[in-house]
Amino acid sequence: MGYFDQLPGESREDFVRRFSSRPGVVADGVTLVDLYNRIAALERRVAQLESRGTTP
Repeated sequence: MGYFDQLPGESREDFVRRFSSRPGVVADGVTLVDLYNRIAALERRVAQLESRGTTP
């Protein structure tokens, strides 16, 4: 397995985050990491609203 291969059990998100600062390794890595961060924030917000019984 080469250095830039996705590790067994590693999610695509983790792979992108691991190599986002290496130009040419992950296309648009910074953009993908930003999207992953936004999705995570939205998931936390939905979980917070669900735990309070509030419908968005």
